Amino acid sequence: MDLFDAELGGRDDHGPDTGGGWSWCGAITIGVFVLLAVLINWVFGLVGRIL
Repeated sequence: MDLFDAELGGRDDHGPDTGGGWSWCGAITIGVFVLLAVLINWVFGLVGRIL
């Protein structure tokens, strides 16, 4: 079963994948982490300017 596979049953075939694609769940998860990193960087920048 793929970690970022959003379907309930996972993958049906257990053969090796040659490239595999990103599911929407994986893309959204990575996007949220990137936005969180940008937000934390922005907040620390503001705090650094104030102090």
